[in-house]
Amino acid sequence: MSRGGMTPPAAGGGAVPRAGRRAVTLAFLANGLAVASFLVRIPDVRDMLALREAALGFVLAGLAVGVVLGLVVSGVVAARLGSRRLTFIGAVTSVVLLPLTGLAPSAAVLVVLLVAIGLGGAMMDVGMNAQGVGVERAYGRSIMLGFHGAWSVGALLAASIGSLAMGAGVSVGAHLAAISVVLAVLVLLAAPNLRVEDRIAAPAGPRFALPSGPLLPLAGIAFAAALGEATVSDWSGIHLADELRVEPGRVGWGFVASTAAMTAIRLTGDRIVRRVGAQRVVITGGALATAGYLTIAVSDVLALTLLGFAAVGGGLGVTVPLVFAAAGSRADSPGAGVAAVATVGYFAFVIGPPVVGLVADLTGLRVSFTLVAAVIGVITLRRHPQLAPVHLDVSAARD
Repeated sequence: MSRGGMTPPAAGGGAVPRAGRRAVTLAFLANGLAVASFLVRIPDVRDMLALREAALGFVLAGLAVGVVLGLVVSGVVAARLGSRRLTFIGAVTSVVLLPLTGLAPSAAVLVVLLVAIGLGGAMMDVGMNAQGVGVERAYGRSIMLGFHGAWSVGALLAASIGSLAMGAGVSVGAHLAAISVVLAVLVLLAAPNLRVEDRIAAPAGPRFALPSGPLLPLAGIAFAAALGEATVSDWSGIHLADELRVEPGRVGWGFVASTAAMTAIRLTGDRIVRRVGAQRVVITGGALATAGYLTIAVSDVLALTLLGFAAVGGGLGVTVPLVFAAAGSRADSPGAGVAAVATVGYFAFVIGPPVVGLVADLTGLRVSFTLVAAVIGVITLRRHPQLAPVHLDVSAARD
């Protein structure tokens, strides 16, 4: 499945697997820190702009619209410019625009900012995942979950810092400005060692990245996982604040619980995948996430609700990394393969917030969580042979 003109993902010398792995890890860490720093402050943003749940859902959809727009074009951009440049462009966008979200004077301005941030975030997402696929090829074994584990570490740090900031009454603008400085440092440290070269000199085919063939089932799995992750990110704080009436310092605990479990499974998951295979890991994770959402839907006890959020994070933490690894290994340009699957998968970030918000306005968030559980269960609890990456040699020497 080759096309003329592709420069193979280059290791660039014996030092690159290690240096590249560290650089990609820093990129994932920065991305997780950026994304979660805004998400954990959503309850404050809602109050700041006096938004109802339905209106908040449509505002948050602006971020998802930007993500999908970015994904639609990122496959072509990655093929022509390379995923290294794509990663850097997206990172700079986050550094510049993230602090402005805490200063938005209206919902309309916030929507514009979120679209732009989503666009840049998608470019960084595709770029760093493509770099990860290239480094994984150099290692010859599954290491993608570790990269996404770094994302989860960043998100966990962001959620914890955000919860402390909320409890201390720190403004959203001041909080996000400080995070932006940290992001800039991480990006500058990572950029020199993002060395995987995956440009295609004369890419053929469609202008936009859309999945076909074996990528279609992978896109469906990514959609279910993204819906589950987006619902926790956007609505866990609202649920704890409105349904369980927790104090402000505990509003972020649902996101923290989910992210902590996700971090743990991603940091240990590569060993599990090598032992039992990606299909079994994804099916088991889907069952756990489904049970987690059902628990959240019926629980009135904070501890049990947090356990449900942890089950969602632990269950879904393995899904997107494994899907992206499989997609990147089945395309001429890893960036194009990742973008094609992510374009459909991340569409859940577009329709998820408004649908969850509308259902919540009509019937309550508990019904919304039940519907999300049903989607995850239907899509993930089946066999998907496309999940097996085609390029890995598990007998290769390990670092």
